[in-house]
Amino acid sequence: MKFLTLAFALFCIAEVKAAETVVLEVPKNSWARDLKAEFEVNKENGRAWVNLNYREQFGGSGSRRDAPQMSISTRVSGLSYDAASMNIVFEQDGVLTECASVRTRGVSIFRHDKITMTGCKLKVKHVKKMVDNGYEIRKEDRTQVLLITNN
Repeated sequence: MKFLTLAFALFCIAEVKAAETVVLEVPKNSWARDLKAEFEVNKENGRAWVNLNYREQFGGSGSRRDAPQMSISTRVSGLSYDAASMNIVFEQDGVLTECASVRTRGVSIFRHDKITMTGCKLKVKHVKKMVDNGYEIRKEDRTQVLLITNN
């Protein structure tokens, strides 16, 4: 009984409220494969944004490696790059969340920014949603990118 009480208490203390924000919503592309959402930065301007990367593969022939890499970029209100801490931060409702750390790796032409998620997650999901196009309201398949923060 003591173990159950202790486990319940720890569960209540450790419960973290996660906040989800839809940062990108586009019509679902049935040819899109290998969907992945990632942060990108422009360190000189202190900017950060979200990319939805995918490959378009038509039909059943050919390998996915041959399929072209496509990307959709979106600016997220409250998301920025903090040069002092070298982190991507997200500010919403007065709460500042560290989303990812940015470190420069490699030398010369192999130099690149390695972005490691810390306090946020990016999730890609498909939903069915009622959409008003100005003429009619109909149900559409949509692809959403969610920014999930642990507040």
